[in-house]
Order: sequence, then structure tokens, then C-alpha cells
Amino acid sequence: MCCLPGWVGKAAIRHEPFPHLVVPDALPPALYQELEHSYPALAEVAGPGPLANNRLYKLAAADVIASARIAPRWREFFAYHTSADFFQRVCVLWEDEIAALHPGIGDAFGKAPEAFGTVRRQPGKKGNADNFAADIVLDCQFGMNSPVTTPSAVRGPHLDNPAKLFAALLYFRHADDSSAGGELELYRVKPGRRPMARGSRVRPDAVEVAERVAYAPNTLVMWLNSPLAIHGVSPRSVTPVPRRYINFLGECYGAGVSFTDPAGLRPRPWQLLERYRRSRAR
Repeated sequence: MCCLPGWVGKAAIRHEPFPHLVVPDALPPALYQELEHSYPALAEVAGPGPLANNRLYKLAAADVIASARIAPRWREFFAYHTSADFFQRVCVLWEDEIAALHPGIGDAFGKAPEAFGTVRRQPGKKGNADNFAADIVLDCQFGMNSPVTTPSAVRGPHLDNPAKLFAALLYFRHADDSSAGGELELYRVKPGRRPMARGSRVRPDAVEVAERVAYAPNTLVMWLNSPLAIHGVSPRSVTPVPRRYINFLGECYGAGVSFTDPAGLRPRPWQLLERYRRSRAR
């Protein structure tokens, strides 16, 4: 049931341009086929009404688990991936990278990540008091990019929410999808450049693509959030078929930390990269 197969260990983590995992055939074939065949329709995720071109629509775990319209196997899958057991699997796998990229996390929370209390994220993020009931909130979401009528990228280079500790995507590409593009692009900052534009957006001329992860069925990509973790999606060609995936995440709201600003937990990204490399060499 876990999106992280048992054979995936610390040695599988890729360290450039930032720590991440790429796992082909993440789920057993029979389980993947069962889930793929019952993946909800776009209308279930996006709701009624007209759809914008190549826009992201999501349906979160709190809604999925409560919905009788979603297949029981999916509800079970979402329940596990918002559980303390799943977070422990994440902590064991990523403990060295968390320590290197976020050395102040223990002081900020008064405990190591593996001791964090967990809770399933409720609607409203920081606006919902229930999401402050634990050290980290976990969510699992159906993610669908609507059909493409004009070639475009659903999102360019960016950083994730500063409260996010980790993220992962598991692709459920439809068999009828013959479109081009839609890869996850991982970027490195060009030497000496200041990448941030406004909010989470990154100036495209300040970064370069270091790796592209194919939008392929049953492929998992996972990473830790940090100032290095700049990513985006390559432009997708015209297609009537939505781009489908599962989004996994863990966010921390209560300690006032920013995982994209380690001094708040400010070295510039290339300085952080050098610190991370030195920590691995010791």
C-alpha cells in the first residue's frame, strides 16, 4: 500500500540539484492497476462548471476519505498516506538530508522529526485551528491538470509553501494520453544569481534545468522542501486528456518555521548547496 517500496533506501536518494528520489514502478502492478481503473473522473475532482486551460484541480484526503463516491481502495490508500506510520517511513528515509538541510529543526520544535505528532490536514491550512493540533499535518490529494487547449506549462519554476517539509508525486498517466511534455523539471540556480521573484515564483532566467522526470505511469518522485528545491512542469501539448497524479505532503504550521529560509528555522541557495555537500563529505 505504501508509495515507497521497501527496497527504496537512503542509497536511492539523488543529491543533485537537490535531494530527491525517482522510483519507477513504485506500486505493485496489481495494486496500481486497481487504483488506476478507479481513479476518479475530472468532474469529481474539479467540480461542476467550465474548466480553464491546463489548470490544476485537487481533492484532498479529508474529502476523499469521507466520500462514498470514491472507491474504498482509494480511501484506504489516502488514510495510510496521512498516517503516523507513513510519516515514520519518510523520517527514516530522509533523516540525513533533514539534518543537513534543516539543522535547526530540533531546536524549533523541541524534538526530532521522528517524534513529531501527526494529524490529517483539514481544509483551511493555517486558517483552521485543527491543523495546529500536531507538529506536522499530512495530506494526500488527487491532482489533475485539465485538458490543454493552448500549449502551456501548468506551473513554471517555483518553491513550495515555506511550511512544507516534504512532497511527493505519484503519476497515474492515462493509457490514452499521447501528449508531449508534462515532465517534472528540477532546476539548479545559476552561480551568483538571485532566483526569487515574488512569493514562491522563481525568475526563469536565474535557473537552468538539471533533470527532467518523465510523466510516466506508476512513477514516484519525492523531495525535501528547501531553498534548493526549485521545480516546475514542462509545457504540455494540446490534449483532451487530463494529467493525473497523487500529491503527498507534510506541512508544519505551529512552530513558525520556514523550510525555504533555513536561518528562520538565510543562506543563499548556492551557499546552502555547498553546506549540504560538505555535510555529506564528512
